[in-house]
Amino acid sequence: MMIALCRRIKSGHNIIITKTMLKSETWRSHYAIPVLFMIFLVLICVTPPLQSPDEFDHIKRAYALSEGTIFFKAQGAQSSGAMIDDGLIKYIALHDSLGLNPNQKVVSSDLAKAKELRWEGTKTFSATPATAFYFPAIYAPQASALLLSKALGLSINQSYYATRIVASLTVLLILAAAFALTTPSLVTLALLAMPMSIFQLSSTSLDGIATALAILFISIFLKILREPSCNNTKLFWLALLTFVLLASSRLQLLPFFLFFLVLFWRDRNYVHLAAALVTLGLVCAWVIIAGKYTVDHRVPSSIASSQVALIYLRDPIALAQIIWSTLTDELTLRGYFTSFLGMLGWLTATFPGKTYIYLLFGLILISGLSLSLKHIKCNWRTNFLFLLIASLSIFLIMFAMLTTWTPYPSATIIGVQGRYFLIPALLLSYGFFPALSSLSTRRSLPVSVLLAGFTLYSLYITIDLLLMRYYISAT
Repeated sequence: MMIALCRRIKSGHNIIITKTMLKSETWRSHYAIPVLFMIFLVLICVTPPLQSPDEFDHIKRAYALSEGTIFFKAQGAQSSGAMIDDGLIKYIALHDSLGLNPNQKVVSSDLAKAKELRWEGTKTFSATPATAFYFPAIYAPQASALLLSKALGLSINQSYYATRIVASLTVLLILAAAFALTTPSLVTLALLAMPMSIFQLSSTSLDGIATALAILFISIFLKILREPSCNNTKLFWLALLTFVLLASSRLQLLPFFLFFLVLFWRDRNYVHLAAALVTLGLVCAWVIIAGKYTVDHRVPSSIASSQVALIYLRDPIALAQIIWSTLTDELTLRGYFTSFLGMLGWLTATFPGKTYIYLLFGLILISGLSLSLKHIKCNWRTNFLFLLIASLSIFLIMFAMLTTWTPYPSATIIGVQGRYFLIPALLLSYGFFPALSSLSTRRSLPVSVLLAGFTLYSLYITIDLLLMRYYISAT
């Protein structure tokens, strides 16, 4: 199937990117970016500091990069980590119980203490296993903001909010570039408007920039496919850089490398192929080195993660069985469903059950009204490629959690969250649904109105939940 797909691309007949799928016009006449900007500002004001999952570790990873630290090392019996400014450690400690205790609210005295904290210049080792495995280059915007804030003499609280704003603006700039290259579908925008998405995209964690870079990578690939190869040299190198940032920090996105193989089959550009293979080798080298030296004591285990991986790779039937048991477990699937649509804070703030049904109904309605059988039929080869990459990505998510977060042996895979599936879902939304620019006014107008309503509803329930979780007491 992959060979047939590539032959179609190379020959130029029935090319997998059709005019109905993607038009070359940009998306500047629409309002996704300014709408997201306003949403981000609101959520930055409403959400207390460091309330995104693992945001403590993400901000420490960014700080370590600003100090020139690339590799994290273990110290004594602790997990891998780095030397962190004592003021930042105190700032994190002030918000620790708020994130982990679902019944705790924001206290004015803690807010006052947080605003008084300054950079102290002395450092203490702090374990940071959740982000030790990531190549830190993707944290460059956050690291730059922290470095500049510190140089300007800002307090730690001011530095945090400056970093959060810079991260959000970076996400918006990347999305603007992606939308200018390839018009998104309305389903893509709906996925970005979900409560879980807007909450994560407006935080200092890795999710926002990684999601935006993934959309940029997909947009570049589609742009290159629909135009002659001679016009896209700069875009190819940008795609390569984007792949490095993504795959070295999101191992499940390694299947994106298939895009480069498809392009090589069409263009026969051996320089590009060599560059892509070297890049893949560097990413794999980082994964091996980081995997070897990263120490994580959060999950007690009598054997190393690498040994667990070898056990399951040698017994594919056992691997298939545990994945099947996980995907057929009702409680697990319910967790995936709720944490994909929206489980805010440190997964301690959930919506009422009916709210998830309303969100799902909105997504299904937007998808159904955007669906085009003609589009799917004309672009089935692209859809197959996207479906293959999305499936491989989901498999790697499951396998990574099986080998690193699930005690061995276990009946099901532990640690997978629904938000991990956002990028595969976005990839499929670009493949299976037509771009907004290719829809007629009769179709695009009602679906756009529906998307606007979905976005407003998503923002409203997100703000309401955050207020109830962090500020308003039930009594």
